[in-house]
Amino acid sequence: MNVHLLGYTGSVQHENSGNVSLAVTHDRTSVLIDVSGAPVMELKKTGIEPRNLTMVLITHTHIDHIYALPSLLHQLWLMDRREPLVVLGNQVTIQKAKELCDVFALEQKKRMFKIVWEVLEVGAYHGSLGSLHLSVFPVPHGVPAIGCAFEADYRKFVYFADCAPNFTYPEIAYDANLLIHEASGLKSEEPVLAEKGHSSARQAALAARTLRAGRLVLCHLPEHFSCYPEILAEAKAVFDHTQLPELYKAYEV
Repeated sequence: MNVHLLGYTGSVQHENSGNVSLAVTHDRTSVLIDVSGAPVMELKKTGIEPRNLTMVLITHTHIDHIYALPSLLHQLWLMDRREPLVVLGNQVTIQKAKELCDVFALEQKKRMFKIVWEVLEVGAYHGSLGSLHLSVFPVPHGVPAIGCAFEADYRKFVYFADCAPNFTYPEIAYDANLLIHEASGLKSEEPVLAEKGHSSARQAALAARTLRAGRLVLCHLPEHFSCYPEILAEAKAVFDHTQLPELYKAYEV
């Protein structure tokens, strides 16, 4: 199983990266998590063939996590995709995703591939992902949001999308070989971050330590990347196996 970061900033992009988006691949299965930037181009940069996507998983309805979904679907149609594509999220997110696609009447296009809208609030996904296993769980944020865990070959990857810290972690989130967690600021900013349903880098590291993660990669970083060394230092002081994100790299789990 490999994980690829296609973008790692929070709501405001900077010249080095777009908003948070990532892909999980295993054997012939590929899952795109959140849809921002130029998804077809970003997938190609990782070596993933966009037409072969198995699923799009959207964690919540905030703009920076969902806005590029119509563009992705439209381009896959132009690229002559024929296979159905699963789009998965909680009830609120799937409803918003449908509304967004309806603006462009995507499902009414001639020879449009079938979009399979799947709602999953918590627990295991029972659809077909080959030998890759997916579970989702709710996380506290300003809108209903989910995190996710992928398992294959006795290895585990866990992703915490935007979320406030210090909630009761689900059992599936423990003992991940790789944890990717939002880190929207510094310790000094934690009161403001908490009001917005976000975590600091220090709090992401505390989560990694509590969850017994093998390593932590930070994401959803601020637009001012001059603070990244301090963000990394605050996280590593709590959990040494912490890294800043690298775009397009294949993180082998």
